[in-house]
Amino acid sequence: MSKFTERVDRYLEGLEHVSTGDCPGCVDCGLEDVTDANDCIDRIEIASEGSFSWSPCECCDSSLGGDRHPAHAVNPEGDILHLDVCQDCLMYLANGEEPEEGE
Repeated sequence: MSKFTERVDRYLEGLEHVSTGDCPGCVDCGLEDVTDANDCIDRIEIASEGSFSWSPCECCDSSLGGDRHPAHAVNPEGDILHLDVCQDCLMYLANGEEPEEGE
């Protein structure tokens, strides 16, 4: 296991059903009033786009500035949590692709 996957596992411990992208109904995505994705496809596409941030990644805790993308997970209480994740975590969560060592 790489240091990257160890960090991700540590920060996501206890969370289930982690997925990338927007979530209809999510306040943080700006989609709190969306119940049918087909009715608001333009807003959903915009919510899925990344944006630059200096905030740490909520998946691996990287403090490097860069694009943050929406992701969601379910906590032990059954609540859906919004996460802002870095590009490396986005690719890892979506495709299982780890960043190259040293990144």
